[in-house]
Amino acid sequence: MFIDRAKLHEIADQATAVLAPNGFTCIDAEWEAQSRTLRLFIDHKDGINLDECAKASHLLTESPEIDKLLPIEFNLEISSPGIERPIRTLEHFREAHQGQFQIDVKLTEKIENRRKGVGFISEIGGDDMISLKTTEGPWSFPWSKVLKASKVVDWSKIQERPM
Repeated sequence: MFIDRAKLHEIADQATAVLAPNGFTCIDAEWEAQSRTLRLFIDHKDGINLDECAKASHLLTESPEIDKLLPIEFNLEISSPGIERPIRTLEHFREAHQGQFQIDVKLTEKIENRRKGVGFISEIGGDDMISLKTTEGPWSFPWSKVLKASKVVDWSKIQERPM
């Protein structure tokens, strides 16, 4: 079964509505058709660990809202967004712009002869147009055409902690 990006956005938003009273936010949703797995990436102001993932899983399993949006049998997987966290909403893009870190973007279709790229957000226009500074030059696309985006970590700047 194929689930389009709009339906995944709807599922993530509904999961946030269920989880918000407990301080959680659903950052993104992924669907793996072959294993029928719905993976939700969650966050909490105090961070995410295994106990928080278990709590969120219990809250969502007990709630019929997600089942209404996905009326088939499926496996629910709850995960931390990780350091290279997904960027799904326009607000996430605004936070990425303020944070001045690179993002990796894949679009639903080619815009300006490109479907994917990595760069820094240079502007978010009032018409929800996002402009990136990439090594291939500037690239602008409408937020509505984003299929998937995530933060990119410059691993060369991450220092190892002494043991």
